[in-house]
Amino acid sequence: IVYREESKPGDSAPPPKPAPADAIWRREITPDPVLLFRYSAITFNSHRIHYDRTYCQTEEGYPGLVVHGPLVASFLMDLCRRERPGKALTKFSFRAMSPLFDTAAFTLCGAPNGDAWDLWAANNEGGLSMQAKAEFAA
Repeated sequence: IVYREESKPGDSAPPPKPAPADAIWRREITPDPVLLFRYSAITFNSHRIHYDRTYCQTEEGYPGLVVHGPLVASFLMDLCRRERPGKALTKFSFRAMSPLFDTAAFTLCGAPNGDAWDLWAANNEGGLSMQAKAEFAA
């Protein structure tokens, strides 16, 4: 897991690149403070950006609570389970590209790429938040 550097006054993050538009699988997720608090609890993640809105906005400068990257990855793995029931997932890798916040829904997506599937999460404006690759048993 890689954390971003502390932002400096006047800094702004570059906009995320556009997410692919060729999804075969889609599922919308609407994050909320209860989901993020519970995920923080079960993963023993005490970072306040996931459950303390005031801290998150005033101290860290985020527009809302930050959705955990590993939670998004878990949702992408669950998308595989939902869309390919009975197929064993043999390999899964992911990379966070830009943060998601509890201020808007995001979309989980997937499309075939040879023997594997490309997966991604897109923010509510279509920006790429996470990319992943899944491989299944034959």
